[in-house]
Amino acid sequence: MEKLQAAIEIARRKREAEGTATQKGQPVAAGPAAGAGGVNPTTGTGAGTDANALWHAIPEAELDRTALLKSRILSQNASQESTPFDVLRTKILYQMRQNGWKRLAITSPLPQCGKSTAAVNLALALGRQPELRSMLFDLDLRAPTVAEKLGLPQPPSIAPLLRGERSFADHARRVGPNLALALSGVPDTDPTRLLMADSTRETLAGIQQNYDPDIMIFDLPSILIGDDARAFLQHVDCALILVRADQTRYGDFDSCEREVGEYTNVLGVVLNAYRHADGMADAVEGGSA
Repeated sequence: MEKLQAAIEIARRKREAEGTATQKGQPVAAGPAAGAGGVNPTTGTGAGTDANALWHAIPEAELDRTALLKSRILSQNASQESTPFDVLRTKILYQMRQNGWKRLAITSPLPQCGKSTAAVNLALALGRQPELRSMLFDLDLRAPTVAEKLGLPQPPSIAPLLRGERSFADHARRVGPNLALALSGVPDTDPTRLLMADSTRETLAGIQQNYDPDIMIFDLPSILIGDDARAFLQHVDCALILVRADQTRYGDFDSCEREVGEYTNVLGVVLNAYRHADGMADAVEGGSA
């Protein structure tokens, strides 16, 4: 654990140095390295390419409405069922804009809290905002589920993208004009090293620089089942924690919140599956911690 924390601290300092260089107008490497002629291997384009053209070039995906409903993905269209996620979207956007944050991780103390379902619903709710560009990355690499929830064919592993071996344009899929998905369909038995690697940091920096998203959402593994989420939290500005009313113990939530707070900012906590007095179950209650 001490080695992991030391490595994370080094990576965080590198990222802070990149941010300082950007503020001073100094160039920041986009992706693992700039190729000959100024071509960025992360995107396959020159650094000056217009972001609108890059977004338009991402292949579009058609979502399976039957699969969405089966997985409780309710926010593709505005409705009474999407309201909790719309409220959550508004609260998250307000806080992130207030702090100048763009990268949001979503995690939970333990599995089965609904974090991936919430991440997908939040991404689709953001996608209905025409003035915003949003991205969703499935980084629960031992058990990726986002593609299945969306009813999409099994995608290839996201590992080559994070290593800088595949361009974002080749890997990503687009929903509508302004939501990009970077999914994974091949479970990885040991993703910790990849999630904390310099290549991952550099790839994300390149994607952010070239595509200029307003918000990047990362669906991470649960905190208390291993080191994967801890390894990646160095790369984000803040994190949202999902807990389940009928399952999560306070001790587990307390441990999760303290762990997340060691690596990044805790944006808030969502209480899932809260049973109202009128008998309505499985509501999502969003709020700031």
